[in-house]
Amino acid sequence: MIIGTGEWLGRGSLLADGQSRGRILDAEVQIRREEGAVELGGRWTLAGDAPVEFSIRVVQNEAGTWTIGLRAGALRLHGTAKLESAPNLALLWNDAGNLHLTVALFALPDGVGCRGFVREGTAVHTWELLLESRRQALGGPNVVTLHRRRPR
Repeated sequence: MIIGTGEWLGRGSLLADGQSRGRILDAEVQIRREEGAVELGGRWTLAGDAPVEFSIRVVQNEAGTWTIGLRAGALRLHGTAKLESAPNLALLWNDAGNLHLTVALFALPDGVGCRGFVREGTAVHTWELLLESRRQALGGPNVVTLHRRRPR
């Protein structure tokens, strides 16, 4: 999988078919790995909406692909992914078959690009995020002090 363990911050947009301007999408993601599995958790916020907590479990299967389960509020999706080569690709769907989500992960100089499509009924949206390691996104000058500053 292209994206590594740790904490990641994402910023991007969700664009409905026919729109010229998307809604801002922010995400906080924590990634943990264990033998044969990857767990992702965190929250995303779409401008104007309340934050949505999510969890994703990705497990290697005997066919050489990965099985995915996603939970976000009342939303439950499952699917499959190819994670051994770039770009990483995934397809998820709900049990009713009326909601589909695609995901592509690819390396960028500043982090990891993440984009895809969401199709619900006849509505189609595109989405994209730039994910940066929290350390990189919040980094600053390398200044260390051992003494507290006193107010003047």
